[in-house]
Amino acid sequence: MELTLQQLLDAVAERIGRPAVLEDRFLKLIAYSAHDRPLDEVREDSILRKHASTEVSRWLKEFGLAEARRPLRLPANPELHMLPRVCIPVLYKDRVLGYLWFVDSDSTMTTDEIDVCVAEAEELGEQLHRESVASLFATARLADTMHMLLSDSAMTAEAATSLEEAGYLTAGDGIVALVLQGIAHDGSTDVDIEDPLAQAMADFRRLVRRGQALDLVSRDHCVVVMSCTSDDDPHLHERVNTAVAMAQSSLAASPSPVSLVAGIGSRRTRLEDAVHSFREARMSVDAALQLPGVGDIVYWSHLGVHQIVVKLAALGEQVPVVHRGLGRLLGDPDTLPLLETLETYLDVAGNAQVTAERLNLHRTSLYYRLQRLEQLAHTDLKNGVERLSLHLALKVARMTGQYAPRHGGERTGRTNAHDAGPGLPSESRNDNPGPYVTVPAHARH
Repeated sequence: MELTLQQLLDAVAERIGRPAVLEDRFLKLIAYSAHDRPLDEVREDSILRKHASTEVSRWLKEFGLAEARRPLRLPANPELHMLPRVCIPVLYKDRVLGYLWFVDSDSTMTTDEIDVCVAEAEELGEQLHRESVASLFATARLADTMHMLLSDSAMTAEAATSLEEAGYLTAGDGIVALVLQGIAHDGSTDVDIEDPLAQAMADFRRLVRRGQALDLVSRDHCVVVMSCTSDDDPHLHERVNTAVAMAQSSLAASPSPVSLVAGIGSRRTRLEDAVHSFREARMSVDAALQLPGVGDIVYWSHLGVHQIVVKLAALGEQVPVVHRGLGRLLGDPDTLPLLETLETYLDVAGNAQVTAERLNLHRTSLYYRLQRLEQLAHTDLKNGVERLSLHLALKVARMTGQYAPRHGGERTGRTNAHDAGPGLPSESRNDNPGPYVTVPAHARH
C-alpha cells in the first residue's frame, strides 16, 4: 500500500529521533511530525500560518535555497527568532519540489543522520511528484475552463455553467475581473513573477469563501474573477486592495525588482459575461501604464472619458484620426516640445500660469509655442471643439505609442496584460546542482 506524505514524514522523524517539517517549494507547509522538543517562533508560526512569513522567505532565499540540490546547514537568525536548521531539498529528477526541515539548535545532527534523511527524501520526492501531477491535472482542467470563460470561445457559457455547478465560482451577486500586471523597474519586458503571484493568490483564496473568487496565474500577470454586488461594493474594494497587497508582499521577497498595476473591469450579472469585465480590466491596466495621473489601481467604472481614449487605442490599425492637423505632427521629433506643451496646457484646462510653471517656461515662450502649434496643426485653441479633439488625439497617441513625451507619467517596461492573454501556471526549474555545504552566518548568496 502506498504511504502518504504524512506517514513518510513520520517515519523519517522516528528513524532519526528528531521532529521534521515538510514544505513545498513555495515554503508552504505540507506536513509536520509530532514535536517533543522546544520550537522556535518561526517553526510555530509556519505551522499556525501554514507557510513561512515574507521575512523568513526573503532571508532563506538569500542562501540560494531554490538552487540547492544538497543539504544545507543554515545559521540562527536572532532577529527572526530562528534557531539553526538543517535543510534537505526534496527532489524529483533533480527538480526541487520541496524542503525537509530539522531544527538543530545544538548542531548535533550527524552526517550519518543527514545521509539517512537524503535517502528518505527520495521517496518523499517521488510521492510529492505523484501528488503534484494529480493536483496539476486538476489545476490544468480548471485553468482550461477559465481560459474558455475569459475568451471568445463558443464554450464560454458551458464553462461558466461548469464552474458554477462545481462550486468554484458563483455569480449570484454579480462578478468582476481583476488583472494584476507586473512591471519591471529596469524597463525590461521579460517579467517572470509566476511563482510569487501563485503564492499570493493561494493566500488570497484562503481569505475568501469558496465560490467567491477564482484566479488564473501567468508568467507576468494574473486574472482574478470575484463576486461583488456593484461597482462601488465596499467589499470589492477591500478584496482588491487585499489581493494587491498580498501580491506586492510576495513580490518583495523576489530577487527581481518588480512593481504592480491593477485593472478592474465593471460588474457583470452573469458569470458567462466575465470576458467583458476581463477586457475592461486589461484596458484599465493599459490606462495605468500609459496615462499620467490615473494611479496604479484603476477601476474601469471610474475612468470616465479615459474609457473613450482606451477604447479608441484598442482599435489598433483602425484608430480614427481624431485630429488630422495634429496627426501630421506626431511623427516629427522636432515638434515633440510643442506637443508636450500642448498636452500640459490642456491638462490644466488652459491655465497659462500653471503650464509655464510646470514646464519651467517663460510666459512669452509658452505663448510662442502654442501659437506655433496652432499654425502647424491648423487649429484654434480658442475653439472648445478643437481643444477637445486635440486633447483626445494626444491621449490616444500616448496609448498607441505615436506620442511618447520625455517626461510626465509614462512607465517603463510596458507589458500589456492582453498581449499575453490569460495564462496557465507552469513549473519553473533550475538544473544547477548545489553543494553539500554549511552556510556561515555572515554568508549571503
